[in-house]
Amino acid sequence: MELEKIISQGIMAILPVYIPMKGNCSCILTFEGERHEFDKRVNTMLMRLSRFYFIDLKSIKRYYGNLLNVKNLIPVPLDGENIFIPLKVRKPILRNDGSIGYVNIKYIERVTEGKDKTIIHLRGNHIVECLNSMDTVNKHIKNGSIIKRLLKNSTRHIKAYDSYMGEYDRPATKGDVALIISEILRIRESIK
Repeated sequence: MELEKIISQGIMAILPVYIPMKGNCSCILTFEGERHEFDKRVNTMLMRLSRFYFIDLKSIKRYYGNLLNVKNLIPVPLDGENIFIPLKVRKPILRNDGSIGYVNIKYIERVTEGKDKTIIHLRGNHIVECLNSMDTVNKHIKNGSIIKRLLKNSTRHIKAYDSYMGEYDRPATKGDVALIISEILRIRESIK
């Protein structure tokens, strides 16, 4: 599958583009410098990626939207490392054309302010121009970083629980049963 190959190259951004004779499409920029164009909208590509990672996009957006107290433009975590922040990257021509693209915070090196736009510098000398203000971009990056920290903490708790359960989630041996019986007898004698 082509999407699997693109994911292995490291997705830096999913952006809306207009392609002649096709119209509203999307473009995926990879860390290896490739640009893949699809005749699907950005939201469709995001849904395909979420299916690849076995996540429910609506539930993820609802959950993290509640945590961040944000209703719209919620960062999308595909896994603990790939968290995509929404940014306005173009002015739509038609009403249903999307203006929002998604940038992976893992690849953001710095953000600078240009004339009437904000410039996001990605690793590998790639640039994404967006129409959001510098403050809005920094807010989205901060929200994405919060989600990244939350995901890192939740996996740490799961690993701690697994190591705890690994120790106590084994079948009891005859020695374990004998130890329990001796403890019960000792407690019974102390009660009398």
